[in-house]
Amino acid sequence: MHNAGVETAADASGGLIRIYSDTMTTTRLVLPALAALLAAGCAVTPPDTDKLARDVTPSAWSAGVETGEIESFRDFWTRWNDPVLVALIERAQAANTDVLGAEANLRAARASLTRANAALWPTAELNAGTNRHRANGRTTTGYDAGLSGSWTLNLAGSRYFSASAEEASVRAYELTLADVREMVAAETAQAYVNMRAAEASLEITRRSIANYAETAKTADWQYRAGMGSASEAEDALTQLASARARVPQLEASIEQYKNALARLTAQPVDALDFGASGAIPVPPDGARVMMPAELLERRPDVRSALRSLEGAVLTLKSAKSDWFPTLGLTGNIGTDAATVGALGASGTGVAGLAAALTLPVLNWGSLVAAEETAAAELDRQRANYVSVLLSALENTQNALTGIESSQRRARDLSLAVEHARSAATLAKLEYNAGIGDYTMVLSTERTLLGAEDTELSNRAERANNYIMLYRAVGGGWAVGEAEREKSAAQRASDDVTESKKE
Repeated sequence: MHNAGVETAADASGGLIRIYSDTMTTTRLVLPALAALLAAGCAVTPPDTDKLARDVTPSAWSAGVETGEIESFRDFWTRWNDPVLVALIERAQAANTDVLGAEANLRAARASLTRANAALWPTAELNAGTNRHRANGRTTTGYDAGLSGSWTLNLAGSRYFSASAEEASVRAYELTLADVREMVAAETAQAYVNMRAAEASLEITRRSIANYAETAKTADWQYRAGMGSASEAEDALTQLASARARVPQLEASIEQYKNALARLTAQPVDALDFGASGAIPVPPDGARVMMPAELLERRPDVRSALRSLEGAVLTLKSAKSDWFPTLGLTGNIGTDAATVGALGASGTGVAGLAAALTLPVLNWGSLVAAEETAAAELDRQRANYVSVLLSALENTQNALTGIESSQRRARDLSLAVEHARSAATLAKLEYNAGIGDYTMVLSTERTLLGAEDTELSNRAERANNYIMLYRAVGGGWAVGEAEREKSAAQRASDDVTESKKE
């Protein structure tokens, strides 16, 4: 089974190897230069991400906060000194469905990168077969075995750009996973803080109910003794009933937060160990955060959006490259004989090498559509990058403003509770002694309940603002990660510079 251009001499194999080697050497020398020339026709100017960031980034935070290198958030949760909170976050990191989904997306992206990289290299296959041919009343049988290979190259680098885009996608998914982990940790902490706040509010309400019940009992006794009015007794019962009505609402809120924690940790509510009702966890003091421009370089969602933008640039380059010729190289080396035993014997060697150049002609509509789709995706990723920048700045500023506000209010609210408690005690003593007005008792007790609730809400708000700050600054951070990101950023900057030179 010999075709034109096929060597059948005993040294066919060695000769083909030399020819193939020389061809590949020439290809390696010529193709890069040719690719560089062709790439000039499909160059894409990458967006100026530095300018995009500068246009929306303030020079400093408006909240009065100390700036500088923030302490590591790696042990942020342990510094709250609440083992239940730490255990819930650790459980969520291990079992949360959003985290597991992000991990699966990352594995899929890495597999796609492996496939894209494999497409850059030749493929080879082992094959063996037999054939039977009949002509002029004579039947002949043949056997063959060998190795065949092929290599397809887009002369403008389409497959290279596709592989580079997949690499950017992998990095984006890595950062997305980090962002999801931070989001899950923050959501878990917020649900826990809100649950503890609802428990504390329920405790205040029950304590108030006990006070209201005592007041109502006194008012009723004085009314029956002719020392008080019926309206005073009714007002006391009204206040008592209103306080009791808050209990089911708070109990429902507590159950809702527990259900949220069960969802976040992917386990039944009854499997969660919350321990006894505890106080609202206290966040570590000292809101220090770097300047806005430095912050944006650290947030995983911002860096992920940047990698996605870089990937969109490479995808557009790949789409433009598809307009240029594709070089296909195929070759085979093996043995062909009339019997199985003769395979590999002297004189049975066969080898072949072919090259083909293809250029798109009738599928221009498809190529135009692919390029327009890639260009639209680049615009979308550019807009998404700016949107993520703006959200990052907004979240950080809101967290810092909230922390500053809650800290300024804390002392005054504490004093308000102290004074309200004293006023309520004095009003009750005066009323019981017959020298005070009952409306003052009701008023001071309502004021005390309101002051305690407000102070409690401020403590919960302060804790939630620190959680927002954790999320805003990019969560856990270590020096090693910073150095790696700095190196990666430098490489990305170099790549952009080289692209602009095109």
